[in-house]
Amino acid sequence: MSKPSYNFIDATFYFLKVFGQRPLSVVWIGLWQVLLYAGFGALIVYGFWPLLELALEYGDKGEPSDAEMAQAALQGLGFYMLGILGILISALMIQGAWLRLLARDQVVGGLPIRLGADELRLLVVNIVLWLVIMAAGVLTFVLYAVVNAGFAMGGQPGGVALQALVNTLLTVIVIVGWIIFLLGLAPATALTVRQRGIKIFDGFAAAGGVMFWMFLSYVVLFFAIIIAYVVLSVMQQAFMMIGSSELVGALISFEQTSDPDLMMEALLDALKSPLFWVMAAIALVLQLIFDIFVQGSWQGVGAYVAVRHDGGFAPDTPLEAPADSVGQAPSEG
Repeated sequence: MSKPSYNFIDATFYFLKVFGQRPLSVVWIGLWQVLLYAGFGALIVYGFWPLLELALEYGDKGEPSDAEMAQAALQGLGFYMLGILGILISALMIQGAWLRLLARDQVVGGLPIRLGADELRLLVVNIVLWLVIMAAGVLTFVLYAVVNAGFAMGGQPGGVALQALVNTLLTVIVIVGWIIFLLGLAPATALTVRQRGIKIFDGFAAAGGVMFWMFLSYVVLFFAIIIAYVVLSVMQQAFMMIGSSELVGALISFEQTSDPDLMMEALLDALKSPLFWVMAAIALVLQLIFDIFVQGSWQGVGAYVAVRHDGGFAPDTPLEAPADSVGQAPSEG
């Protein structure tokens, strides 16, 4: 079966294309992503709270003893560990939800984020990919060590210049090799979800012949993300400056007094301002939206390659959005 040509625009901005065709599905998954991360993040903060309270209690009056620190840490340890575990499981479920949409054009009915067969397969693939990348990193280190050890043992005149030249050439080869290696692994998770099977090295076949274009897609995305991050940072700073107008007064009062109690009271009064928390909430929401689009866009290239390889969509034909509502559940293996 012949594959459609690689559409550079569709591949690079595949997530945005899916968003344009199924905005409610993207918003629905994104909403649950925010809720899960916020909920388990709150557990982590709650777990740290006894330590924070202890630090605020002492302030400039000294430092708590090791026993007090240990007791405070143990009080919130369970919540902290539960929050970490919840975030790790949430990340897996969120990855599965996005890849179902990107690679299968599917959103599970009701709760779109779940722990099912797709997620278990993704867990295996993610672990294996991590191990493979770590092994490749070790092999790269060993390669450099062997090459440079050979020069060290040779001790020939002009060896330093030759060693520098060989290391330069080796670095170029290693960089190109790593790019090809990572591009070949990029579609693995999307193929796993799309074909409902463990697919680790099948991505090399999917990326065959289009690795150069995939690389350009990732380069364009990289610079687009940097530009978007700069714009986001400026917007966030503007909102926080508006919200922290009373904090400026608190900071000025810090310079006018050395009483730590007065300084803390001024800071707490400034933090009670509704305007500060409204502006902080807006900045946080913008950050979460940015994170969702970054995650989706970065996964989008591999998903596009997987769909193209699997013949899921005809060339130059938009994705077909199901007539059913988001709340209806299609069958899944």
